Amino acid sequence: MSDYEPDEGRFVGRQVRAIRARRGISQQVLADRVGLSRGAIAKYENGERPVDSRRVLYALAQALGVTVGDLTGHEQDKLDPSAAGFHMSVPDIETALWTEGNATPTGPPRTLDELATAAQHAAKLRIDTDYAALGPMIAPMLTDCYRYLRDATGADRDRAWDVLATIAHTTAAALKARGYPALSWTAAQQAERAAEAIGGTAALAATAFARSQVLLARPGSLPSALAYAEDTAERIAPDVRTLGEVETLGMLHLQASLVTAAMGGDPEPHLAAAAEQADRLPHAEPGTSILRNPTFGKANVALWRMSAAMERREPGQVLRLAPTLSPAELPAEGRRAQYFVEIGRAYAMQRNYRDSLYALLRAEHAAPQHVRNMTHVRELVGHMMRSARSELTTGELGRLAQRVGAVPA
Repeated sequence: MSDYEPDEGRFVGRQVRAIRARRGISQQVLADRVGLSRGAIAKYENGERPVDSRRVLYALAQALGVTVGDLTGHEQDKLDPSAAGFHMSVPDIETALWTEGNATPTGPPRTLDELATAAQHAAKLRIDTDYAALGPMIAPMLTDCYRYLRDATGADRDRAWDVLATIAHTTAAALKARGYPALSWTAAQQAERAAEAIGGTAALAATAFARSQVLLARPGSLPSALAYAEDTAERIAPDVRTLGEVETLGMLHLQASLVTAAMGGDPEPHLAAAAEQADRLPHAEPGTSILRNPTFGKANVALWRMSAAMERREPGQVLRLAPTLSPAELPAEGRRAQYFVEIGRAYAMQRNYRDSLYALLRAEHAAPQHVRNMTHVRELVGHMMRSARSELTTGELGRLAQRVGAVPA
């Protein structure tokens, strides 16, 4: 054990203990509500065991009558200095969404060609998890798009709806990732509005994916998260032909696999369905919509298979799957970071903290803004600080703990 004191730093169990005490609930009562042993609750509260699964995290939040953010330090997560540019842009994004661009104009809008190019660049920034660069771009793009929808007619108006579908989906995904679920839901509603206007299945799939992602982070909402993904996938499947449609349908099945795993079910049927869509990619029609998800493919299916196994608390399966996938095959830094995060979580579950640290450092190097904001990473690093040998805690692990906010900087 290290010299790190159990009550230092920030971890979910500490918040559970504080909220439980304020509620006047005993450990046994909380354990009964969650369906765990009193000893398990004690280990979570003392920092001897990390809360490293959605099922336990959501169950604790529900039993205590609080939000997940109350347990994870949600508001503090927004203070990540590496993404300050994004957070400073949120009020402008909020205004653009609420007013639908009916705000004081600062000049003529960009051409539709320029706007489409900007939307595709923004989508790439989001995939690469460069939120600091992405944030300031969103509100002006939304405003310009809404102005076209008010003033344009015919083909230009149809194209503006297509661009809005892409921008709104990017906005919803970024807001959800940075801790703004309610505003993310508003952006998803705008994406759905665009989907209804253009009738494209890719836009419908992207909207359902965004909604399911938001609901996945909400205790008690997993059945709804699964329904959004499953029902939409079933409804659009007969009409999917173009490249963007195949990609977004495949991502819906991957999302459904993760929600199913989080609910304790078997994710394999959805993973198999996603693999079938990946096989269709080489033969899919190009399509005219700019809405795409180029991260989808066989490598991404393999990555989500690892994530589903981790969600089911099967570290051995994660480590068996890892060598079958080269991170170089993954098409974005955020995906490569996720690959190493899952490996790190698996090693930590087996108490191999040295290899876990090595994997987490590689994840942070790939996508620092993304990884430093992940609740699972913060919780895991804090646990290792309380459990690992002192030569780790005083070196790279200690510095990582400061960067992710597991201990005071």
